[in-house]
Amino acid sequence: MKFNRSILNKILPLEDISSDEIYKTLNKIGLEVESFQKLCAPKKVVVGKIIECKKHPDATKLNVCQVAVGGSEENYEMRQIVCGAPNAREGIFVAVALEGAVLPQITIKKAVLREVESCGMLCSTTELGFPAINDGIVELDESIGVLEIGKELLEYSYFNDEIYEISITPNRGDCMSLLGIARDLSVAFGLKRKPLEKPMALENAPGIGRVLQVVTDRKHTSSLMYQAIEIGAIKIPLCVNLFLAYNESLTNNLLLNALNFSTLISGVILNAYPQTFCQLGKGANEDRVTLKLKQDELGFESIYCGEKKLSAIGISSFNEENIQNLKENEKEFIILEASYIPPKIVAQKVLETKTKVDPKVFQRSSRGSNPNLKLGLDVLGDLLLGNDAVLYNDIQELASEQTLPSITIEIPLIAKIIGVPLDKSKVVQLLQALEFQVEILTDENLLVVVPPLFRHDISNYQDIAEEIIRFIGIDEVPSSPLMFVQGNQSSEESRLYHFKRELAKKAIGTGFSESVHFVFQDKEKLLKYGFQTLQEELELLNPITRELNTLRPSLLLGLLQAAKLNRNNGFNSIALVEVGETYDARRNQNTKIAFLQSGFVMEERYPNAKGIKGDYFIFANHIARVIGDFTLRECVSEIALYHPGQCAKIIQNNQEVGILSTLHPQVAEEFGLDETYLCEIEVDKLVHLMPKVKDYSKFQKVVRDLSIVVNKNIPYYKLREVIGNLGIADVVGFYPLDIYHDENLGEEISLTIRFEIQSSEKTLEEKDIASIMDKILESLIENYKVRLR
Repeated sequence: MKFNRSILNKILPLEDISSDEIYKTLNKIGLEVESFQKLCAPKKVVVGKIIECKKHPDATKLNVCQVAVGGSEENYEMRQIVCGAPNAREGIFVAVALEGAVLPQITIKKAVLREVESCGMLCSTTELGFPAINDGIVELDESIGVLEIGKELLEYSYFNDEIYEISITPNRGDCMSLLGIARDLSVAFGLKRKPLEKPMALENAPGIGRVLQVVTDRKHTSSLMYQAIEIGAIKIPLCVNLFLAYNESLTNNLLLNALNFSTLISGVILNAYPQTFCQLGKGANEDRVTLKLKQDELGFESIYCGEKKLSAIGISSFNEENIQNLKENEKEFIILEASYIPPKIVAQKVLETKTKVDPKVFQRSSRGSNPNLKLGLDVLGDLLLGNDAVLYNDIQELASEQTLPSITIEIPLIAKIIGVPLDKSKVVQLLQALEFQVEILTDENLLVVVPPLFRHDISNYQDIAEEIIRFIGIDEVPSSPLMFVQGNQSSEESRLYHFKRELAKKAIGTGFSESVHFVFQDKEKLLKYGFQTLQEELELLNPITRELNTLRPSLLLGLLQAAKLNRNNGFNSIALVEVGETYDARRNQNTKIAFLQSGFVMEERYPNAKGIKGDYFIFANHIARVIGDFTLRECVSEIALYHPGQCAKIIQNNQEVGILSTLHPQVAEEFGLDETYLCEIEVDKLVHLMPKVKDYSKFQKVVRDLSIVVNKNIPYYKLREVIGNLGIADVVGFYPLDIYHDENLGEEISLTIRFEIQSSEKTLEEKDIASIMDKILESLIENYKVRLR
């Protein structure tokens, strides 16, 4: 949301308040200022008036204008200016850059254009450093102040202005309007807001009941209000066009501009239905328009004219293509509509149906638009009545009673939460200024508070405390020593926290960099790679962005996106770890740790001039240094990130704890990554064992290799289980040393296993060692028909 100080001054008297105070106060009350800009028209740019405008004798697209730039009506100071703007014409007030004026892109000098002298320049808003409002020169009007020929443009506040851009959080839909921002600032500065001008219908103006009937045959949750107006060609004031341009809401359609402006000012969702579409008076029995509120095929409350659907409340407005600009000397009957629907209802319905929405409408309705419908129509009517318009008497309304539940607050409790003593009368005054209903009870410590309908985010006493501290100011809370009473710190939550941090520290010590991401992810991307996402009824109602629209089931996609950024920034060695929460389809929370290794594990530097690239087993070894020893079992996963031939389950303490895999080559190419390896582990399945003390044998350790021929379809972990089940105490370790295969072996491979043999009681003799090796070989022959190589 952007606003300029000049238009805010129409609502709030800020003349004696500096821009620095406004900036700091907006941030203090939670309306974060994303940007601030001071725009000022260049010097030597003055108000002028085109007295005469004739075609250039030697150029079809140029005009020769005689422009008054000073003096009085009987004795103007004139300049001849050649101008190519299509809207240059006699009688309009313009911005004239005189000789010597320094504009953002040009310094004005006297020139000769096609043999005609030009002494200055008629300017557009962009040439003055302001946003574009049309395709030609700016036409000045008295919405910016009384126009005085020869007066410098920078003396008008709208051309010597301050532009604020406010970041609006999803719960503050009320501040997506200028009135909402003015409400908070008025409370913060202790100022009284200026009343808005209300349009007045003529005494002899026709009643709306003659031309419009609004009906429904069912109970409804939305509220609607209608007015009717007859209007000729619409002219939008310059100050309005500038405000719309700042907010990128300016269109070529003047009626749409009026609707957009009124919504930005009031926060009310507004709509318009022209007579040309409603077909008023086309038949003998059609002397008035009948609009009906009913549900469409998806269950959305919608407005119909006959069988034609005009709009869906809170979802879409009337089709812009059907709203045409009116021509000069023509009048048209237009129905004006203001609507409100509770944000939770419309957000839930859109989530359930996955229907397409008009983002401009839905953003307001789902975050909470202004339910004061008459206010929106007043702002719109006041703007349109300046265009030779006739406003019909009365309104048509379909109301739905909406109230928020009351909240009982204890003043001492709120004071304790905030950290400062609170005066009850000041709390009441503050909440009432914010348009809360406050009931004062006989108990001097209690208040019953009902939030205004536009503050649907207020639901408990903690929210009330937050509202109060916004205006007291966190800086006004005095510092005090922290009173800490030692309690029992040994809980399941604290143990899990310390275990997660211990894993992260081990990973960092192994060479991984810790990464942190939002718990939200892009649902479309998750489905693309085969992840299971939340069930539809459990999806987020109001995601913070379109790309972060669901809870993540995995940490891996976030790590891949981070790796892509690192790779694009020129890093060839990327090792990332993240410990965080994930969610299954039922929103059950699970803590996981994920690893990613891409490119080099050791960069190109002496003594490794070519660097050392990572591989599957180097990556697995790094994971083992973090979580402890484990074994791998080959598997096939439905997740498209995993390489189908290099994917394995991680087995620790006889249970599956995670997956370790090479990134699928197609996905690696998509992310622009070199050979990449992934691992994701469920932290809850890892066993946090205390270190155990073992006897240290003083006798010599012996190494023996056993080379066998075994069927290649028998995985190594099965051989390991057979050897482990023998329970030979003197076998202190064993591991695969070498694998060999050639055509002569057919469906078999040659496997060499190295054994470490050591006794804690004596030095083993050769016969003892031979007995152990024979026992192992016999068991392997018996279970898997192996043979010595």
